[in-house]
Amino acid sequence: MSTTQYKFTVQMGCGGCSSALEDALKDVDGIESFKVSLEHKTVLVNSKPSLSYGDVLAILKQTGKNVHSGEVNGQAREV
Repeated sequence: MSTTQYKFTVQMGCGGCSSALEDALKDVDGIESFKVSLEHKTVLVNSKPSLSYGDVLAILKQTGKNVHSGEVNGQAREV
């Protein structure tokens, strides 16, 4: 089974912001790995194909953070 990579640029300004994103992603079924970078203001998610772009985007938005851009396997998508 292949892995889908999602990359998002997300507004975050402190460690609390990045922790909120990590907490939202850590127990999601289908996510194989993720990395939140406060320095680059990015969230990288590697997941099973069953977890859609819209699913991951909704999880990030539920944290109250603004998502500025998104990609699926390197291809830009609407946010």
